[in-house]
Amino acid sequence: MLIPLYQWVDLNVLSLGREMRLSYLPPLMVYAAYGISGLTGIVGTFFVKDYLGLSASFLAALGFWAGIPWALKMPIGHLVDLMWRWKSWLVGLGGALLTISLGIMAALIGHREAMTALMPAEVWFVLSVLLAPIGYVIQDAVADAMTVEAVPRVNDQGQLFDEPARKLMHTTMQTLGRVAIIGGEIIVALVNVYVFAGAEGLPQTDIVRLYEKIYLMALVIPFVSVLGIGLAWILQR
Repeated sequence: MLIPLYQWVDLNVLSLGREMRLSYLPPLMVYAAYGISGLTGIVGTFFVKDYLGLSASFLAALGFWAGIPWALKMPIGHLVDLMWRWKSWLVGLGGALLTISLGIMAALIGHREAMTALMPAEVWFVLSVLLAPIGYVIQDAVADAMTVEAVPRVNDQGQLFDEPARKLMHTTMQTLGRVAIIGGEIIVALVNVYVFAGAEGLPQTDIVRLYEKIYLMALVIPFVSVLGIGLAWILQR
């Protein structure tokens, strides 16, 4: 007998909820931060179209270079394993790169004249686009390693978990990681709908302010990830 879809979803959600542990929360916060990273995607597209007028070939080349950090995620993950003692600093480094990237875009939109007095707007944009994936890859690699650390080896009585129990916990951890990313993406969609509701007839200056507001709101991304590593430090002690 087939179970209705909504009942299947309810059963799985309840099962995940029962298996959730406080130690899972730090990497889940880093994953959620990655899910929220799409917050600036729409604004970035409009900014390029309305203000920079970059060619399709230039954007394609820039997309290639921006994708290189993700292609190097495996060696970066190995480097994270070697530097595991300093994982907090690695997450902080990723958060700093993200903050600089988002700050550049917010300043470029809200204070264009001051920024272009130092460098052309195109140079600032390229710098922002290249810094962001480096920060995300570093944090994502640390989060992947944290998922292994987050699964406990012993129960509350100090007894080792058997292999099936540990396998279930690892599976749950990975599933919750995907849920955290999707949850962040849902939040992004809702925020964009809220911010841009009724923006069709607004003057250009007001739309620019909305663009800047989105990038300032996106500064919560590195904050959430760094907060997750801070929580991991507290839990370990």
